[in-house]
Amino acid sequence: MIQIGRREFLFKGLATTCVLGTYRTWAQAATPPSKTITMAILGIGARGKQMLPIFLNQPGVRFLAVCDAVRERREAAKAQVDAYNGNTDCRMYADYRELLARPDIDALYIATGDRWHARLAIAAMRAGKDVYCEKPIALSIEEGEAVMRASELYQRIYQGGVQRRNVGNFVTAMKLATSGRLGRIHTVHAGMAGMGRSAENHYLPEEPLPDRKDLDWDLWTGPAPLRAYNSAYIFKHMWHVEYDYHGDLSEWGSHTIDLCQLALGRELTAPSKYIPVSKNEVHAFYSDGVKMVLRQGFRNSCGIRLEGDEGWVETDDSGSVYVSNPLLLEGHTIRHESWSRPVQHPAEFIACVRSRLRASAPADSLHMTHVACHAATVAYHLNRPMDFDLKSFTFPDHADATKLLKRSDRAPWLLEG
Repeated sequence: MIQIGRREFLFKGLATTCVLGTYRTWAQAATPPSKTITMAILGIGARGKQMLPIFLNQPGVRFLAVCDAVRERREAAKAQVDAYNGNTDCRMYADYRELLARPDIDALYIATGDRWHARLAIAAMRAGKDVYCEKPIALSIEEGEAVMRASELYQRIYQGGVQRRNVGNFVTAMKLATSGRLGRIHTVHAGMAGMGRSAENHYLPEEPLPDRKDLDWDLWTGPAPLRAYNSAYIFKHMWHVEYDYHGDLSEWGSHTIDLCQLALGRELTAPSKYIPVSKNEVHAFYSDGVKMVLRQGFRNSCGIRLEGDEGWVETDDSGSVYVSNPLLLEGHTIRHESWSRPVQHPAEFIACVRSRLRASAPADSLHMTHVACHAATVAYHLNRPMDFDLKSFTFPDHADATKLLKRSDRAPWLLEG
């Protein structure tokens, strides 16, 4: 008898679905096309403020609630939603558990800090909500696997906020790579705006803790280790450079490694060898020798470069597409869209909530993108070439490195799913 492990079972099932050419994995729970999709936002910091108007303006969508551990943020978001809806019905929540208990909300937009992404997505899907969650989808391999498992178990639509999968210039670059015009793709480059920025904790000096009705510090901190309060973590975005709260290379790799994997048609695998080259560069290799270069030095943010035997293509957040030969772009019309305030990616999510079709950035493929991010992060910070076992998700013969793949799991915000 052949025994198939849980991870292998999930990926085998997905592969079969892809071969059959259908993504209608949740058709039995279809939402009628005429039904208004009710939504709520969870986390209303910088990214939440950017994206809330995009979701508010989606046809057939109505926001019913906002949630944030910071009172002034939820009050500002409520005012915005009420102004759009033309009433005062939007409810505010400090505790996400009260929000998730509402049966009248179909979907959530999650835009909290990175430490909360996986746990909130899992809790939302368990509560019967479809989820659009900002990247990174997880801060550890264990978290990513739990998100993937929850989306399968609870039969929910999951769309990760890697909107560049739907932004025109990146789509054009990936189409060139998969069209054969570049020949065999042998090297891909994933741009990193910063490397090692959040490799440590800085522990800002303690400040008086605000009243809990204004800020629930324990809830804001969530599964990360509890530390002394400092307002800069929240209001000056300083959580973004703290290891406890942030994802380091997954900050950019969740976009650029993701696009490289997609262009290679390898979204259900990851490189199996990682070699730090310098403080600005890591090389990774797939089992067949195809090379991925994680590096700085692109013209603009989120740059990718795809190199084949017959030519190369490069693009970034400027919207420009560069090629080794202008003839490569013949027949391609580049659709331009703001990467910072995308419309296509959220619109696709809403369409999938209605149709129950699989979204273009589902949890399983994003999980493997993040596996590559986490493995590269550990190799980079240990400054050590290492092989990575894609079956066990460990660094063989490097127990200290494998241990670094895990993250804090502070009660009561324990990882489930």
